Amino acid sequence: MQSELLKIRSYFFSQLSHLDNHRLLLADIGELLAVKGTIILSPEGINISIAGTKANTEQMFEACKAIPSLEKLVPKKSFLAENPYEKLKVKIKDEIIRMNQPEINPEKKRAPSISSKTLSKWLTQGYDDDGLQIRILDTRNDFEIKMGSFDSSIDWNLKKFSDFPQIFEKKKSEIPNCRIITVCTGGIRCEKATLYMNENGVANAVQLEGGILDYLDSTDGKGWNGKCFTFDNKTHQDQDYMPNF
Repeated sequence: MQSELLKIRSYFFSQLSHLDNHRLLLADIGELLAVKGTIILSPEGINISIAGTKANTEQMFEACKAIPSLEKLVPKKSFLAENPYEKLKVKIKDEIIRMNQPEINPEKKRAPSISSKTLSKWLTQGYDDDGLQIRILDTRNDFEIKMGSFDSSIDWNLKKFSDFPQIFEKKKSEIPNCRIITVCTGGIRCEKATLYMNENGVANAVQLEGGILDYLDSTDGKGWNGKCFTFDNKTHQDQDYMPNF
């Protein structure tokens, strides 16, 4: 009987240097451990989605965590019947999630956030802890939202995440005066989106820490309908961001 496989996904915004050296080392370790998936290194941090045997995947994650300034990297683990990835890719990119806004630096300043349990509570009562009405802004691509979303969430029909700043400028006047909670699959897109909104006049925006996947794992899923799409399968590619975030 085939052993169950472990998938680890994680991201962390932090200033990284010596990227070529880290890439070569991680590629060598990954080949030795026969782990598959994608690791993106960038001056602003790391984005990981890998799978393999439990012991080997955990060792690969520890190799990533050993990079200076990534000591606080936290794994999000799940088990699989088969590996969804064909090979290991270790890439260097300008951003771990492309936004084309160099003034947004989450590696220097983290976005304000709320936990999944807090969002569940707010959805039940209809307002935040300050009495503000809440609205959810979904920062995922339009086809992802069609597969599943929170009730009455704001959908700007994004084709790719890097369009967010331009769409925001067009829609900014339509944003209600309330607590805006940005969501995405695993947290990486909504973190940058929240910072962008905070820096551009929407002070009440916060992100959902851990994204939709954490919300579905740690709550009863109140307010959510449908499926949460991930890019684990081998037929979907997206140039702007890594699978699962």
